[in-house]
Amino acid sequence: MKYYFKLIIVVLILKISSFYSQTKSPLAENTKPKLVVGIVVDQMRNDYIYRYWNRYGNGGFKRLVNNGYYFKNAHYNYIPTYTGPGHSSIYTGATPRTHGIIANEFYIRKAGVNVYCCEDTSVRTIGSSSKNGLMSPRRQLSSTIGDELKMSSNQKAKVFAVALKDRSSILPAGHAADAAFWFDDSTGNFISSSWYLKALPEWLNDFNAKHNVRTYLEKGWSTLYPIESYSNSISDENRYEVSPNKKEKAVFPYDYKFQLEKNKYSIIKATPYGNTLTKDIAIACLKNEQLGKDNETDLFSISFSSPDIVAHSYGPRAIEVEDVYLRLDKDIEELLNELDKEVGKNNYTAFLTADHGGADVPNHLTDLKIPAGYLKDNKLTKKIKTYFEHTYCDTLLFTYVTNEQVYLNNKRIEEEKLNLDEIEKNLADFLITVHGIAEAYPSKVLKNEAFDKNDYRALLQNGFNHKLSGNICFIYNPAWMDYTEKGTTHGAGYNYDTHVPVLFYGNGIKKGETYTYTTITQIAPTICELLKINQPNSTVAEPLNNFFK
Repeated sequence: MKYYFKLIIVVLILKISSFYSQTKSPLAENTKPKLVVGIVVDQMRNDYIYRYWNRYGNGGFKRLVNNGYYFKNAHYNYIPTYTGPGHSSIYTGATPRTHGIIANEFYIRKAGVNVYCCEDTSVRTIGSSSKNGLMSPRRQLSSTIGDELKMSSNQKAKVFAVALKDRSSILPAGHAADAAFWFDDSTGNFISSSWYLKALPEWLNDFNAKHNVRTYLEKGWSTLYPIESYSNSISDENRYEVSPNKKEKAVFPYDYKFQLEKNKYSIIKATPYGNTLTKDIAIACLKNEQLGKDNETDLFSISFSSPDIVAHSYGPRAIEVEDVYLRLDKDIEELLNELDKEVGKNNYTAFLTADHGGADVPNHLTDLKIPAGYLKDNKLTKKIKTYFEHTYCDTLLFTYVTNEQVYLNNKRIEEEKLNLDEIEKNLADFLITVHGIAEAYPSKVLKNEAFDKNDYRALLQNGFNHKLSGNICFIYNPAWMDYTEKGTTHGAGYNYDTHVPVLFYGNGIKKGETYTYTTITQIAPTICELLKINQPNSTVAEPLNNFFK
């Protein structure tokens, strides 16, 4: 009897185990989100989360922080920190060294011209007669999350991107996307490129026909709350800001009647309404393209460009910047609510980050007795030409300065039978003597030597493309820049430009936070592991760990 009783118990255990394994398998298959939403806020420093925390509502940034996973010590791991390279690095998991977008604009030595990172005269504008659609991801050498998602699904997954800036839409979308849409300054409409489409979808034609850009600009811009409540910012009238249209004082309220009379719709980019317009098209795209509605995971990239354009004019301590983020918080809340409704609260995964940070206005810092300053490229060019005239009696050995890089005339150096390595080293030594420059390195160092990951030389290496970059890379002193003396910029390897928020939220993500050093290039492989697809082809970063459910 005991034998038969034991046998019955074993059979029951085996049947229960078999039943459990059969029911578990479909569950495991359904853990992938139906939609991944990537949100990039242009020039969002990590401290904006803390600085405006008490003024945010509960449904925007706070919802992502309180219910998601917050990587509080996330950084860009290369120089220069610009918009084009930033968006490319987020979605390729690579640095400019391999994905090839080394700046927004960069010098092509053979042609002797500056090129824009997305320009492509082989395509046509779709949705406008302007040239603002002659764009593509052709110069982006690496595949993206979207490219890999397309291939893994045999083209069944949908991949879309929207932004005001073309590069902020095109580079995240990648090469194989269904479409990327961006703002056309000449018409106030959203357009695309023949790289993606033959014609705009009907829903976008309907969206453009509403011409919401005029509706928003007609409101003018006053602060969302009483202006005296903006205690996180410096006074409204100060000497560190410039109004984007340069025709009025940089103080509230702002009126856009002149721009509307002249059909100068691009001014919306320098207002919080640029974010709202981006939210509007994002929701329209989400609904009409039926994103996240079937069994294939889709990807939707949304980039909010206005915070960058506003901060460039006013600096990161301005009331204008604070107001932009308080309003953006509401836009993100509305976007998340629509995702809840259209896709389902537990059916999507979102991440939020920035393409770079931003520096304080140097004149503001110097007034506070904090070291800072300006070094203009045109003045540096004169110094370099003088150096070559005195040292080599030949100014034609020098070609160009851009993106904190110096280009030499390699062909002329070869014809004159001069030693290129020696010239690079001597020039680097000279650049260090220039007031405002901290370090300078010849290409030989960046090509052949190895450095610790947080060493500034490693950041330069990660941004150095052997074919596209210059002969010398240099670094400004902290808080120094090539810019006008009002407003600010970015591009450095210091933490004010590298430190950005990285937040994950939704399906598959647990609540929590970490201060562990994290790089921006870890986002792409992480998303790919969540989706169980191949990582972008030039990714070398490790996926983020310990925050998946």
